[in-house]
Amino acid sequence: MNQSPFDHNFTQSYLLKAGVRFDFNVVDTVCNRKLGFGFYVVLILALLVFGLPPGMPGNPVAANNEALDSTIVIGSATRLLLMSILVLLVSYAIYSLLRYSYYLRLRAKLRTDQAPIAVEAYAVVCLDLKVKFSDYLWWLLSRAVGKGDNYFCKYAVIYKEIGTENPRFFLTAAVSSRKLCFIPEHIGRVFIHRKKKHLYTVDDRSAYQTVSKKRMAIKTVMVPSSASMSSQSGKFDQKNSIKD
Repeated sequence: MNQSPFDHNFTQSYLLKAGVRFDFNVVDTVCNRKLGFGFYVVLILALLVFGLPPGMPGNPVAANNEALDSTIVIGSATRLLLMSILVLLVSYAIYSLLRYSYYLRLRAKLRTDQAPIAVEAYAVVCLDLKVKFSDYLWWLLSRAVGKGDNYFCKYAVIYKEIGTENPRFFLTAAVSSRKLCFIPEHIGRVFIHRKKKHLYTVDDRSAYQTVSKKRMAIKTVMVPSSASMSSQSGKFDQKNSIKD
């Protein structure tokens, strides 16, 4: 397995075999991607279907327009097909917009929690597991261009909970490797949905990047139930680090 310059690079499948469990960070991933490239492609296609074909709502044909060759006017069957495609495209665009708005509100609400979990940057994770149909398409494309299996995989930083013997692990938003910033032992905060544990947001934009400031940062963000162990939370758990 290839290692990063920090020697903290693992694949998701490897970590799962090693017993490290975590949920995909859908909240931060959706918020960071915003509406995404696909949304604008669908929106452009919807506008084209709406306005370009003669006879569609955006390009009506007058009944007395003799200058227009009737052969280029779409028939009723074709119009029905295009209208169905238009409905699907618009529905997808609306769904994407509502989904993005929902997760924006959810992230803002979660981050108002006064008892976040203190976490520490642990490793870089290559999300190589194939969960969706698109994952298989990217895998096939990666093989087709001769770049191996994980060339188009997304990456995330995995954070480890501090101050507990059975730490939980959390991911940052999934991005390409070019956009990933990994600072070993960097302190972050995790805000978990109290009823839906798989929903959480990671605040890793803290200014605490030095070991001398870690203890103060941990005391600030430590959950009350683990506050008594804050004196040990500034040390990195070398015994639990995963080696390739």
